[in-house]
Amino acid sequence: MESYTICSFDNYPVSVHEFAPLLSSNKTIVFAPAVGVPQKFYFNLAKYLSNKGCNVFTFDYRGIGSSLSKNIRSLQKHGFLSWAQDFKAVSKHVKEKYPKNKQYMIGHSYGGNSIGFSDAYLYYDKYLTVGSQFGFYKHFSKKMQLLIYFNFKYLVPFTTSILKYYPSDWFGLGKPLTSKAAMDWAVFLLHPDSMLYFTKENSNIHYNNIKEPMLLLSIDDDLFAPKKSVDILGKRVYQNANVTRKHLKPSDFNLKSIGHFDFFRTKNQDILWPIIDDWFCF
Repeated sequence: MESYTICSFDNYPVSVHEFAPLLSSNKTIVFAPAVGVPQKFYFNLAKYLSNKGCNVFTFDYRGIGSSLSKNIRSLQKHGFLSWAQDFKAVSKHVKEKYPKNKQYMIGHSYGGNSIGFSDAYLYYDKYLTVGSQFGFYKHFSKKMQLLIYFNFKYLVPFTTSILKYYPSDWFGLGKPLTSKAAMDWAVFLLHPDSMLYFTKENSNIHYNNIKEPMLLLSIDDDLFAPKKSVDILGKRVYQNANVTRKHLKPSDFNLKSIGHFDFFRTKNQDILWPIIDDWFCF
């Protein structure tokens, strides 16, 4: 594993980890993280895929994990669209480094939503998303609707106005976020158009241009990405992509739970990770 930084669109240093295979299969995989989730969470799966012959890359969005090179308050104007440009910078770097490889993406939650927030899709041949959803909160369970509404309608504006960042770790929602990222997350969850709301004010949105094969995974006990919300993502957002839907039930794999995160844990390596092998034809 090699660690280094690359420059994003505004020269901000983005932390990257590269996992090189002993024998290359001429396939590259880039992980796009969930909101507030540092890249190290994906390291075990990245190592597994490098052992399959892939050149694998993980990274942190600015302000998260190893890409917090400044005080988080100084980044308060950077949110989802800046993160999308960080993803594009990584995608471009990877393609330039291995131009002859097929390039694939694994997106977790927001990571799978971010594909169309820039023209990074130009670098990819195939996608797999886990728990990526059309985030409007009314597609969630009643309990989650209440929690989401209270947190993002009231706590996010209140805490960011006082602290100048969002202490998401206080609420079990990952690493602290910039004010802009937290407010973007609120829009993503509270506005009926969710991620498509951002297309109204930004012409650099490319969801309709994405046509490559895309496997959208939903998980039956994932409170953060209910099946209905993932179905809508495929039908309304990635409507021009070659979408395949797969819904995972823990009981089908003799598991008690999977949730929003356990797909990536090594305890499920022999149970769930073969789904990735099959999709990317390892």
